[in-house]
Amino acid sequence: MPHDTDELAALVTGGAGPVRMVGAGHSFTPLCATDGTLVQLDAMGLVHSVDRQKKRAWVNAGARLRDLSPELERHGLAFRNLGDINVQSLAGAVSTATHGTGAELPCLSAEITALKLMMADGRLLTVSREQEPDVFNAARVSLGVLGVLVEAEVQLVDAYRLHRTTWAEPLETLVREANGRWQARRNYEFFYVPFSGYGISISHEETDAEPTPRPEQDDDEAVLGLKRARDYSGSDMDGRRGFLGAAFENFEGEDVVGNSWELLASQRNVRFNEMEYHLPVDDALPVFEEVVRQIEKTRPDVFFPIEVRRTGGDDIWLSPFNDGGRVSIAVHAYHEDECDFFFSEIEPLFREAGGRPHWGKLHGLKYSQFSGLYPEFEMFCSIRNRLDPEGRFLSSYLAGLFGVEGW
Repeated sequence: MPHDTDELAALVTGGAGPVRMVGAGHSFTPLCATDGTLVQLDAMGLVHSVDRQKKRAWVNAGARLRDLSPELERHGLAFRNLGDINVQSLAGAVSTATHGTGAELPCLSAEITALKLMMADGRLLTVSREQEPDVFNAARVSLGVLGVLVEAEVQLVDAYRLHRTTWAEPLETLVREANGRWQARRNYEFFYVPFSGYGISISHEETDAEPTPRPEQDDDEAVLGLKRARDYSGSDMDGRRGFLGAAFENFEGEDVVGNSWELLASQRNVRFNEMEYHLPVDDALPVFEEVVRQIEKTRPDVFFPIEVRRTGGDDIWLSPFNDGGRVSIAVHAYHEDECDFFFSEIEPLFREAGGRPHWGKLHGLKYSQFSGLYPEFEMFCSIRNRLDPEGRFLSSYLAGLFGVEGW
């Protein structure tokens, strides 16, 4: 855990390889794993400088989103959008194209205006749209294979409040209303609970209203309640559906106002495995319905909700959203339960629809599949080879993604 760029350079050039970086270790894919040197940048500060006129800030790329948000708020600024959780480092979230929800809101990587990247030889390279633009296009979603993301300049907005509302409704209503809600609302997503016939919608709208008290949240207990319903019902699927349906009919949603970063992110402490694919907008909801049918037909063990969000497009080479906005569908399984069905039953549905997997979540793709999914994939590989020809930042897993022989 270096404290400055000199210590970092010594680790990058002298530590055992491969050199990999870790933030929260949140990714389900082994992006951080290494038999060599694992580097964490938590000790290199938070916000380094702020330009209030441009609403931009240079920050430690290794800082956690949950720590950056309150610090930026002290400068009157905020991230335009955030994902469902905020424990990740900024670098980890950027490098995997982590996103929230909102038809006009891009992933976090698209908010990066410049980066300071440490190369394998210890040099610090600054890149932006004007300076080394090809490296900039590659580095904003790079899985850490180009170098260490040391600092990032982030495009921000004035600090703002959100009005958060949540409510339960039947599956058919969720599907029928989703596209209209994505168009009409700043942030909208929904979670469908398998074998219940119901889901929960979450909406956020900007507001100037004063903050209101927020009841204590216990999403973890709610998930464990779904597990108990599964365990108690056993093979009685009608009983399970009836019990869950009655619970959702009595669901008391939220109606609160608060700071953006405090309402967008949630606690997720019940361990699970996850696969998420980003699908073309016109195909996504029919695929979602097929995923629901498949799970409810063959997987009575599944109780974790299925999450559905939408993200705006960008122009980043390895961003899943680089050809326009997409709808993201995420399936989950309790960490003690088998999740091979992700690959055998669910992933084929996603792939047939032209889906692209979240880089940090479980998938079965390798170089040959990715090279067909991303028009600039070979350009990215060329940049990677030029910046790190010896594979200093390359693990065997990552070599398989980027077609590097000899690992």
